[in-house]
Amino acid sequence: MNITASQNVVLTVSLCALLFLVGCATQYQAYEGQKLPSDKVAVVKGNLNVLPGGSSVSISSVDGKPLSPYQQSVEILPGTHVFGVQYRLNLAGGLVANGRVAIDSQAGKRYQIDSKKDGDSVTFYIVEEPLK
Repeated sequence: MNITASQNVVLTVSLCALLFLVGCATQYQAYEGQKLPSDKVAVVKGNLNVLPGGSSVSISSVDGKPLSPYQQSVEILPGTHVFGVQYRLNLAGGLVANGRVAIDSQAGKRYQIDSKKDGDSVTFYIVEEPLK
């Protein structure tokens, strides 16, 4: 079987995207002790889009504690928390912006960190996800 250079690039990019998505599929527990039931914690999610031209928001820290690798979903105890976040535009020479956003979370709620790009400026905000 002969694989052309362009097929090799597509295969490599697809494999990297799959590995990235598998790594982001886990939910990071940002509190000490045993995992608590979902009605006792809040979940904060980033916004993942790996398609060319798309943008992603990842969580880089919780209350000053760096996360490595950056996370797409973090489970926290109710209360006030500050998240370090990173915006990434998926284009050649794409824009990367870092910032912080705070939340007063409630148990059993789910939140989404999102962003708005205006020129070279990025604003971060958090919205509560509707109950399913």
